[in-house]
Amino acid sequence: MENADATTTTGSSPFHLAGAFAPVREERTDLDLEVLGEIPADLRGTYVRNGPNPRSGWSPAWFAAEGMLHGVRLEDGRARWYRNRWIAGTYANTSVIRHAGRMLALVEAMPPVEVTGDLETVGTYDFGGALGGPMTAHPKICPRTGELLFFSQGHSRPHLTYYRADAAGRVVHRAPIDVPAMTFMHDFAITERYVLFYVLPVLFGDARSAVPLRWDDDFPARIGVLPRDGGNEDVRWFDVAPCTISHTVNAFEDGNAIVLDAVRAPRIMAPHALHRLTFDLASGRAAESELDPRFLDFPRVHPAVVGARHRRAYTTELCDFRPDGGFSRTIARRLDLETGAAIAHDFGDGAMPGECAVAPRPGSAAEDDAWVILFVHRRDGAATELVILDAARFASPPVARARLPCRVPFGLHGEWLPDAEA
Repeated sequence: MENADATTTTGSSPFHLAGAFAPVREERTDLDLEVLGEIPADLRGTYVRNGPNPRSGWSPAWFAAEGMLHGVRLEDGRARWYRNRWIAGTYANTSVIRHAGRMLALVEAMPPVEVTGDLETVGTYDFGGALGGPMTAHPKICPRTGELLFFSQGHSRPHLTYYRADAAGRVVHRAPIDVPAMTFMHDFAITERYVLFYVLPVLFGDARSAVPLRWDDDFPARIGVLPRDGGNEDVRWFDVAPCTISHTVNAFEDGNAIVLDAVRAPRIMAPHALHRLTFDLASGRAAESELDPRFLDFPRVHPAVVGARHRRAYTTELCDFRPDGGFSRTIARRLDLETGAAIAHDFGDGAMPGECAVAPRPGSAAEDDAWVILFVHRRDGAATELVILDAARFASPPVARARLPCRVPFGLHGEWLPDAEA
């Protein structure tokens, strides 16, 4: 069995405590940021990004630390404020989502934490008592129904529970799914009629380890396909090659098949690549092909195509990958999954772009009719910028750059939260 160990040091400090990853030690609020270029008037809302930030300045692994939210408010063509806040009393350090008027900070090992639009902690949120445990950090909002689909995992059987909440945030469906063990299922996928669960050979091992994961060669790799209103008896299990999936790009239905694009690796702590898996509902067989060999992660699609056929994906290429899970260079790319083209945006020497968030132009569902918003960090520890790109002209100079008065640590997942959907 192969174990994960993310505590290896490079130089005098672990990668996640130095350079662009180094934590900050204070909360702050700064008003009226300097802007280069013009922020589109249609961009009215807040960009919020989550990530680990140990209060003490030290943690045993990147993911094993308190969460901190960083936000930039855009309004009337101005960057009104930047603020950062620790998420009080919890390690909800992975992602953020807003549904039914509530903003939730998420980590898969704990229940959600509700926060305000000013990033202040409200407290644990359990969907009115309907959620009985932790919640995935990657729930999905269906753009057609407004539903929130998510899952919870536990160490005792059935190990997996699937939930569906309506557009008002009420849990209307709960289905325990019996799987043989609690696996490291960091993400999942939805289509218009189905949900997909990844039950793969990465299991939880020594709880004393900073990253208590282990690879089990004897554990069968399977992906389950379940109707969105179904239960345990309705799951169809497909055998796949042993692997681990870090993040979902998207999934969609194609006739009698389901197509899943995801970031996949053949082993734990190995470089990932973008793969397409196709599940034939008639034959019960799965097929797989590689779409891009580069180590692409943090994939995003236009919110309007979640669960439907997509063409574009916005990703972060992780470069100079190390066995300790660290990397020292990143590249933002827009992928065309029909032609295979991968366009990069050059942010200059020393830049480390983070995850892209897709901000649709109001009233448009076209994949390229949007802006891409992201934090761009500096390897030398210089101040961070919030950058706005035109999705259709991804390689062109930024539409606007808001200069933050401080450094934001390289982190995890963020969202554009438009006022129109609040």
